[in-house]
Amino acid sequence: MNLIILPLRAIVSEFLILLMVIAIESYFFQLRLNFIPKVSIQYATVINLISTCVGWIFFFYGVSILPNKLEEQIVAYILFGKIENIYHLFILAIFVIFLTSLILKLVGFNLCEYLWNGKPQNNRISISLSQPLREIMTPKFMVITMAHICSYLAIWFILLLQRFELT
Repeated sequence: MNLIILPLRAIVSEFLILLMVIAIESYFFQLRLNFIPKVSIQYATVINLISTCVGWIFFFYGVSILPNKLEEQIVAYILFGKIENIYHLFILAIFVIFLTSLILKLVGFNLCEYLWNGKPQNNRISISLSQPLREIMTPKFMVITMAHICSYLAIWFILLLQRFELT
């Protein structure tokens, strides 16, 4: 018999965190990039959904190649919100996830600009992973980075409150 467990707690938490992140990042887009509220919410929604979907795909792949003990601890964290120990590898993974999601958000932002603002100047799609690296220190990069940092800080604050059951 194949038993399927629906991680309802993880799904609801992810949904609520996404709503909060979209609100924070759209505020930055509205304030610093002078987007109207509707456009800032559209941009924030698209880039966060892209980042979340790619993140879950990598998560499922990564969990499948982990040793059984680590896999059990990760599943226990997702289903019950409890983790026994914080490993150095876990901290490294958090840092890699932060940087990867920032790059995905930059690529998603460029994709939104291409789709909603028309063709690029050289008449070809120039949305690639190397494009965000060329845009370091531009105002758009700085706004996306600050929005990403603030949204991650808010996520960590909520997860910290959940961890110590202060909510």
